[in-house]
Amino acid sequence: MAPITLACYFILMTTFSRAGLIVKFNDESVANTLSDVIACLEALNIDVVLDNSTRGLVDSRPTVPTSEIATSCDLAVVIGGDGTLLNAARSLVDHHVPIVGVNRGRLGFLVDVSPANGLDQLSQIISGQFLEEKRALLHTRVLRDGDCIVSSYAFNDTVIRVRDLLQIMDFDVIIDDVLVTHQRADGLIIATPSGSTAYSLSNGGPIVGPTIDALVVQPICPHTLTSRPLMVDANSVIRVHLWDDDMTKAQVVCDGQIYMDAMLGDMIEVRRNTNRVRLLHPENYDYHRILREKLNWG
Repeated sequence: MAPITLACYFILMTTFSRAGLIVKFNDESVANTLSDVIACLEALNIDVVLDNSTRGLVDSRPTVPTSEIATSCDLAVVIGGDGTLLNAARSLVDHHVPIVGVNRGRLGFLVDVSPANGLDQLSQIISGQFLEEKRALLHTRVLRDGDCIVSSYAFNDTVIRVRDLLQIMDFDVIIDDVLVTHQRADGLIIATPSGSTAYSLSNGGPIVGPTIDALVVQPICPHTLTSRPLMVDANSVIRVHLWDDDMTKAQVVCDGQIYMDAMLGDMIEVRRNTNRVRLLHPENYDYHRILREKLNWG
């Protein structure tokens, strides 16, 4: 009899006992899928905990904040699109809770369990048949006179731009305490490999495989032809110094969901978070197949 490999041992021994269910707020279209997922999990003897986002979508079961799912569950099932998963990932990352995405959105680079043909893939994942990826997440801080005034995580990207206006802004990009460039542009995108297929891609940036240890630093509509996206080591500390005399208010946007104000003289610091997001995929998951399907590459 052939010996069991470490990978096989991991699959055979992995079990879950308590799953938190998270959906997009105020989206009644996921109600049927939510009910199906609850039935699937309970048939597998998994205790189900409902996030507050599910309130009103099923029966009168109690719901809890995402913070309680982070501390009491050993699995999170996110039903919706990539945006729903981004929000959940920021809340769960420091508690090391693995995430499964059930796709009820449109594009779905991150949520890859399809309910179209039943929930066999979800059942297999619950039974331990899955691939796990650990994805990088950004920690972004706005520093004023050396003090952090506000901070946030970002799974996809941190975007720096002028607040409420379409206007060129001036800023320095400093990487690991070295001034790399002074930019005049509409803003700057700092993206993880996961985020390379989001705003960065639509701005002409590179697609970066999710396991590559790098970050993308990309100006938005730079006012010079010599400006190009940079791929930098994921351990780099990226700082952006705002210094346009005509620009009094800027905005730092994380994942298109968290908005933080900044102003002239502030330093925006972005670095990879110590903890990573744990994503569970079906066993047949392949990143390049996902690209081909989602981007219609023939």
